Amino acid sequence: MKENWTRIDIGCGAETADVLASELAEAFGVSVEFTAEGLRLYLDAQRFAAQEERLRRLVAGVVVQPGEEPVEIALSEIADEDWSRKWKEHFKPLRVGKRFIVSPTWEEAPRDSGRLIIRIDPGRAFGTGHHETTRLCLEWLESLARSSPPGSLLDIGTGSGILAIGAALLGFEEIAAVDNDPEAVETAKENVLLNGLSGKIDLRCGTAEEIPTRFDAVVSNIESGPLIRMARAIASSVREGGRLGLSGILAEQADEVRAEYEKMGFAPTGMSTDGEWVLLAFAK
Repeated sequence: MKENWTRIDIGCGAETADVLASELAEAFGVSVEFTAEGLRLYLDAQRFAAQEERLRRLVAGVVVQPGEEPVEIALSEIADEDWSRKWKEHFKPLRVGKRFIVSPTWEEAPRDSGRLIIRIDPGRAFGTGHHETTRLCLEWLESLARSSPPGSLLDIGTGSGILAIGAALLGFEEIAAVDNDPEAVETAKENVLLNGLSGKIDLRCGTAEEIPTRFDAVVSNIESGPLIRMARAIASSVREGGRLGLSGILAEQADEVRAEYEKMGFAPTGMSTDGEWVLLAFAK
């Protein structure tokens, strides 16, 4: 049965958007897109109808930053097939770092000697390579693969599975990927099959706490709030001497996230920046 979706456009200033994006993503467990006018997110129509009042309360409660206009909400109904079409209009093959081309399934990937092709059908999961944080994470994985033989890896909040797939193509072994969104896990499974990596990535619906194994490298591209709340569980997933890459972090949030992981015994090894977003790298 086809679903309809509600597109929620929130008009607000840039600083207010930074604050509100994290709150919305946390409250509704969905990706929030930054737009020229503010923010955009999608909820299926049935869920929106049940949670509209909650969303409006959350938006009304945000403190508008000095000098910015009041927050406004605009709603649009989108049919399921229109969702897919809109993704396809804006998702084209993209070179990422020195090693990757990320290509949607409906486009022919450029023949670029030496580059690894990640084929992705994002569905409604986050992770196409076009967002700054996804690129930062793929580039971090590249740097790990260059500096030492790739070992085991855990991808926390896998979304479309793009980071786990990239790691497998780079030669990482014993790869596990986890997400608490069942739909994201199904999308990731489809993408793993598309890339011929069935059996090489252990995909699970759940949380980092439910995976007892420790890994040589752990990557998590979520948001600063969950990264701070989950710090103990994420820290325990990294073996002694292992590496940790964290993104989904705005530049002004970096110090708070870094301090939390230093408390867990991690030593900062670097910070990469793309626009207003950063990746924090650590060694244990």
